[in-house]
Amino acid sequence: MAGSTHKGVDPSTAHGAAGAPRPENTLDDASSVDDGVNEKAQAAPLTKGQKVKAHFKRWWWVHAIVAAVLLIILLPILFKVIIPAIIKSIVDKQDLPITTGALNFTEPDRLHITLDTSLDTPLPVNIDTLPLALYEPPSNTTGDDGPPNPFLTLQMPGSYINHATNVSIPDRLTTITDKPQLIRWFNKFFDEPELQLRIKAHDMSLHLGSLHYTVDMDKTIRVPGLNYLKGFGVVDMSFTIPPPASGYNMNGHLTIPNAGVVGLGMGNVSFNILAGDINLGLVHIDNLYLAPGNNSPPFYGEFYFDQLVPNLSAILKTQEAALADGMLELHTSGNSTFYNGKRIAYSEGVLNNKRIPFRVPVTSLLLDVLSGVLQGGGDHGQTKLPILDTLGDVLGNKTLFENMLDHFGKEVVDAANGNGGGDKGKRAVSMTGMGKKVGRSMKMNLLRLGLRSWKAKV
Repeated sequence: MAGSTHKGVDPSTAHGAAGAPRPENTLDDASSVDDGVNEKAQAAPLTKGQKVKAHFKRWWWVHAIVAAVLLIILLPILFKVIIPAIIKSIVDKQDLPITTGALNFTEPDRLHITLDTSLDTPLPVNIDTLPLALYEPPSNTTGDDGPPNPFLTLQMPGSYINHATNVSIPDRLTTITDKPQLIRWFNKFFDEPELQLRIKAHDMSLHLGSLHYTVDMDKTIRVPGLNYLKGFGVVDMSFTIPPPASGYNMNGHLTIPNAGVVGLGMGNVSFNILAGDINLGLVHIDNLYLAPGNNSPPFYGEFYFDQLVPNLSAILKTQEAALADGMLELHTSGNSTFYNGKRIAYSEGVLNNKRIPFRVPVTSLLLDVLSGVLQGGGDHGQTKLPILDTLGDVLGNKTLFENMLDHFGKEVVDAANGNGGGDKGKRAVSMTGMGKKVGRSMKMNLLRLGLRSWKAKV
């Protein structure tokens, strides 16, 4: 029976029971596959921006902590190190050009000073009132830090600076704190076309809005100098012989150039006139002020004619080159400087060590002297003296000029000495007539000399 039962099973039924798929199972599998495809289509990849956004959205608290730590570290560095370094760099790059100014030597230990300069900043900044200390620069850059103390200290007023801005230091009576240093620097200022000036400022206080900073400044700037008064000369000159009661026998005008940008008020100044080492006169200029550019101050003084003849040989030795050009080369050197009766020693310390050259045409000088002789001196030219006596007294050698006047005829010489001889009414010549005759003769000869010199040059 058992065997029959086994044999009686339907093969197709048995196969279906063992694994043949049912129709409904086949549909379920197809539905699962479709759902997976749809899910993959819906989960599209995120863009880079979306990923970053999602990252920060998820981890914002971490980034907030990191940012706070960085700010705690970097903000002090920014405000305490970086910004001060930028400000220091801007300050160090300032040229501080001196565009104009004035120095007035008014007192033995003080002077009046005013200066104009400019500052240039990329941002608006307020600068508090600032003391500026002026120094002579170090003589070299290897270990020499220069003088320990300034020779002057200026007060720069508080200023608002925005890009290129002019800054004026108003006129102020300033105490000289180191006279030897001031004299050394003024000597360079007198001699050179341009020189250096060191400026220091400690705790320079600046305001950038609500931010406040202090920096130190140590600058060496360039200042135009006087260039040794190059171009100094005589504009005009006249003589009064013999001199009036004042004793001053010459006057005229000088050309004194100021090649710099700073005016100089020097008070009452006296200069020696030198030919080589021979002192030939003393010139006075009252209330001398040298503005930038050319100046033509009047002068008066005394020319030492009595020093010409005794020192003629020594003088001529110094004039060989100049005389070849028909000129006399003289020098002037400072003698004294006074302001309101007070001696200004620091000005004398500069001027008295200079020898400023200038030239005068020989013919012009001789004609000026001759005109002075013919016009006479005394009390406003009223007292006339014989020409020979005048020249003899002035030059200290009457015999020399007796021989010179022989060229113009014995009659003129006799008339000049008052020895007419014979009919004095016919032979005598009045002082005025004699003066004119001698004057015309001398002037003609000097004119011929000048023309010959000019033709020789041409």
